[in-house]
Amino acid sequence: MSIDPANRTLLPRRLALWLGGSLAATTVGLAFIWLAVPLDVRFEAAATATEFDPRRPLVVEAVGLGARLLDVQVRDEQGRSLAGQLEDNRFVVAAPLRYGATYTLEAEAVRDFSTQTLTRRLTVHTVVLPRLLGSANPRLGPDGSVRLSFDRPVGRLVVRGELPVRVEAAPDQKSFLVRAVGSYPQGHSYPLTAEWSSASGIDLPPLTLRLATPPPLTVRTNLRSRERLGLAWPITLTFSEPLADRDTALAAAQVTDAGGASLAGQWRWIGRRTAQFTPSPRWPANARIALALAPEGLSAVGGGHLEAPLTQSFTTGPDRRIAVYLDRQRVEAIEDGRVVRSFAMSSGRPGTPTVTGTYYIYARYERKTMRSRVGPGQPGYYVVENVPFAQYFHEGYAFHGAWWHNSFGRRMSHGCVNLSTRRFNRRWSGVPEDAGWLWEFASLGTPVTVFARTPPLPPAE
Repeated sequence: MSIDPANRTLLPRRLALWLGGSLAATTVGLAFIWLAVPLDVRFEAAATATEFDPRRPLVVEAVGLGARLLDVQVRDEQGRSLAGQLEDNRFVVAAPLRYGATYTLEAEAVRDFSTQTLTRRLTVHTVVLPRLLGSANPRLGPDGSVRLSFDRPVGRLVVRGELPVRVEAAPDQKSFLVRAVGSYPQGHSYPLTAEWSSASGIDLPPLTLRLATPPPLTVRTNLRSRERLGLAWPITLTFSEPLADRDTALAAAQVTDAGGASLAGQWRWIGRRTAQFTPSPRWPANARIALALAPEGLSAVGGGHLEAPLTQSFTTGPDRRIAVYLDRQRVEAIEDGRVVRSFAMSSGRPGTPTVTGTYYIYARYERKTMRSRVGPGQPGYYVVENVPFAQYFHEGYAFHGAWWHNSFGRRMSHGCVNLSTRRFNRRWSGVPEDAGWLWEFASLGTPVTVFARTPPLPPAE
């Protein structure tokens, strides 16, 4: 086929026209894109700038045809720069960031083939971790629950671990009641993990807790290994914690003799954790006394309970008592109602009198250093070492040997009952060992009565 010479000249012209039109269309298209997508800097964190997830990277991008990043600076609150990686027209600060931190981003972008530049700034606040108010090692209360409180609302809280629990949120989402499901042993500690989120729904790092169950209630007595006690020795129970119901807690306690017969007496509380049983009027002589305390009804304010019954016993010795007569300055040792020995004493001076009343020996020391209640330089100060045969019957008042004087029968002491003794005595020869004799006669619990005046004898029959 042959081509007309006239058409041969038209083809290049038509091709040129087509190419020119295409170029013009392309130019118009590029100009449209140029105008439709202006130069900008986009921060990926912008949508959540007020509460950013620090586990996500911070990303800065240049937007627009031919756009690229000239410079990006990321600084924390102290002005320290954070390193990043430039990838094409993206700048990435790798995670993780700090929780509860503020970061300032400044980015400068340029559009290639033009002089157009743009600078953008953004402040990003990472999500603040709610602060647990109180211990991360809480203890279950008597009802098997514990309350976790935070300084700000929490969106979701799920607690998992060896101890099954149920979580109930308060309306403000700042307080959560964690309640154990089912029974649990006393005195155990369970590691738990709380899966939680911020109020805006951002997941937070797991919170580690250690939940303790109440320790068992325990009780100590003053009866262990006690033999041949005096007839006024009280039974003392000291609980590890205050009891939830003190008024009825000791109703089931039984104090009996060897035959199982109940013995008369009265319980009373002498402290938040200590109860005392005083016999009425005294224990029987040369007897075995038993104490039985059932665990039912015994629970502590913290939720613990007595795990096993308490059973203990002790024995009493002979019917021995001590009478002190301040008007006659005499001490009498009485056994089975009969005075077996009487000796002179020295009680307190008028300024430091000996107490009167009914007591019992509560502590004994074969040798004791005695100190005044006042300090050095104050009136009445003293320190006496190696005081023999000290037997305390009320607070700081005691029977004891006095080797520093030989004026028995007169008031000489700071309130104690001084007795003659040969121990450490280097000044007077031939003095009796009255203090040592009373030490052998008495025991813990021996009744002591101090009379201001000798009572009259009963009329003869």
